[in-house]
Amino acid sequence: MTWTTFDHTGDIGIEVSAPALESLFAEAARAMFEQIADLAGVRNETEEEIVVEGTDPAELLRDWLAELLYRFSAEGRIYADFEVLIEPGRVRARARGERYDGTRHPLRTEIKAVTYHRLQVAKEEAGWRARVVLDV
Repeated sequence: MTWTTFDHTGDIGIEVSAPALESLFAEAARAMFEQIADLAGVRNETEEEIVVEGTDPAELLRDWLAELLYRFSAEGRIYADFEVLIEPGRVRARARGERYDGTRHPLRTEIKAVTYHRLQVAKEEAGWRARVVLDV
């Protein structure tokens, strides 16, 4: 599993690759949170079940990341560990982390939204690849 960033006119683009769709979603979530803050000090103090629904893998990925971003922005939750199960039209996951603490998790970038722009999830010979743009 790997991820990289790409420039996108004032926003942040993330490209993720993984052998399975579940690990792709987990890695995309980690990549997004790494843009927000340093995850090295995040402790797995809480575990929350997260369920999102969508029509296809791209919509599911966007909605999954948007739900995680909402929980960070509105509820002060930061996650670093994910267990993901993909079902037809649904992501069911467990996210582990803690309450955000700016003294232990210095803020890197404020992400406003997960966009549909250039959103892509594709099955490839070696596994899965996704691209997503984050509005900053």
